[in-house]
Amino acid sequence: MSDVGRNEPCPCGSGKKYKKCCLLKNEESTVRQREQMSAAPRALDWLAQHYPEEMAEAVQFDYFGDPDEADQQALEALPPHFQEMLQINIGEWTLADAQIEVKGKKVPVRELLLGPGGPLLPVAGKDWLRRLGERRLSLYEVREARPGEGLLLADLLRPEGPAVWVDERGASQSLVLWDVLGARLVRQGSGWVLSGAAYPFVRAEGLACRDEILREMAGEDWDSEFAREVVGGLITLHWLDSLTAERPLPQVVDASTGEPIMGTTDRYAVKDRAALTAILSAQPDVEGDDAEGWTRFTELDDERRRARASLTLAKPETLEVFCRTLKLADEARSWLEEIAGHVLRHQIREVVDPRSPKAMDAASKRPQPQIPPEAMTAMVHDYMRQFYANWTEEKIPALGDKTPRQAIRTAKGRQAVIELLKSYELQEARRVRDQGGEPFDFGFLWDRLGLKRNSD
Repeated sequence: MSDVGRNEPCPCGSGKKYKKCCLLKNEESTVRQREQMSAAPRALDWLAQHYPEEMAEAVQFDYFGDPDEADQQALEALPPHFQEMLQINIGEWTLADAQIEVKGKKVPVRELLLGPGGPLLPVAGKDWLRRLGERRLSLYEVREARPGEGLLLADLLRPEGPAVWVDERGASQSLVLWDVLGARLVRQGSGWVLSGAAYPFVRAEGLACRDEILREMAGEDWDSEFAREVVGGLITLHWLDSLTAERPLPQVVDASTGEPIMGTTDRYAVKDRAALTAILSAQPDVEGDDAEGWTRFTELDDERRRARASLTLAKPETLEVFCRTLKLADEARSWLEEIAGHVLRHQIREVVDPRSPKAMDAASKRPQPQIPPEAMTAMVHDYMRQFYANWTEEKIPALGDKTPRQAIRTAKGRQAVIELLKSYELQEARRVRDQGGEPFDFGFLWDRLGLKRNSD
């Protein structure tokens, strides 16, 4: 509101001048925010001055779990943005959850800060520390993200509760639908805000953390000090492990066969080009020509096709056959030797893992086509509509080689299908966040199976 003149009409629409209406409220709000922001560093300075050894011990043993030398070195080697996040998280844990030994007794740090003899803080600053300590960390799933505005968060540890809208400008710029994070909500007026600490997870790791917490808390009081210690401790432990773990790139799996994708190229010496062209042209499951190359395909429902092998005459005397997986490559080689073994001779096979440095380097150097954004979005959406057109009736390795429709007949299978759909939508939301455009709507798959997006 700083760009509104004191004597101009108030933006709230009251009809009064700004100085007679909301100016004082806005000035008070600015002062209150400044006092809240200064409370944490002032409280941490006070603790460092009065309890330096106790605080250092609490962070080393209670927050980090006394890491070994290798983990310590891994933490010290984290990039600057993770180092900054780690320091913010440690600071908030210190103020809200840490306990230190004072005169032979474990005392919550928040009681020291807010009790007699604590640091001198303005009223708004003390109020912020009090509200910070009212709620423990929890695991949340993003149900909606409006960049620059806020997030709709569902508590994964208390799924019976409703999703909560949180005013948040920063995190709402980076988080997307179905992301999972550890966070603490703080009451702000009639709504909620994020406290500042954040424990973002790869979705699968966040769900694994959730499952361990639910096992540990079975039959326990979720509002107890024990719950604060267990939940916060496990979220922190899983998050720190995710930061220091050496994680290989995930294996990419072919959706049609369930086999690992390994780009496989077989090269053949061609003895008679004309004869080879005639043989391939006569095959009912092959289309193309010697100029553009051939594709061997499998017929699917709804007049769709799925490629099994691509054949190209790299030179008049050389045939290159590319397949997505080793299994498809072996099938293509047997097929070719059966129908054209007398005009071909296998020379060499090259196999490239898409996760290898060679493949990633080649992909990074590949020139990107100059396609208008709207056309690119249309192309992507058209491809995805075709790819997922029969998804509900196709066997999927991740579902135990059952179709989604078969899997949802059991509670476990139903949850697996829901999680698979969420993972698709999460990947699509990240693609749009990073590349722009409009997200592809997977709603038709949920509808076909009679599933609700926010069901658990």
